[in-house]
Amino acid sequence: MLSPLRSISASAAFALLAGVALWPPRAVYWTRLAAVVGDAVTLALVGFVALALGAAFTRFAGVATRPFALGVGLAYVVGMAAIDGLLAPDSPVHLVWYAALAACFVGGAAIQARAAGRATTPAA
Repeated sequence: MLSPLRSISASAAFALLAGVALWPPRAVYWTRLAAVVGDAVTLALVGFVALALGAAFTRFAGVATRPFALGVGLAYVVGMAAIDGLLAPDSPVHLVWYAALAACFVGGAAIQARAAGRATTPAA
């Protein structure tokens, strides 16, 4: 079992990397899939993958839901500041898309914790 600070740090690192992998700034590869199957199916697929990643990370890393959510929140703030500062986007839509990814990560963690029978603390 990780300490709370290590759990939050590991979760933040995971969320930053997974967020960039799922929705890379200025290089969103999902647009090619959306052209074939449609936007709704593509967004559902991205959401499902984010749910699965959140569940898998918390299960295999042994991170509880609450520190995971704190780490994902921290990653969101850092990531959005980095995107705003480095890329200067024309629209604030990235705030919405990455918030949705963050919600899916945490949702996956909550589903996994519920399935495992522990809502906030890992089994000892």
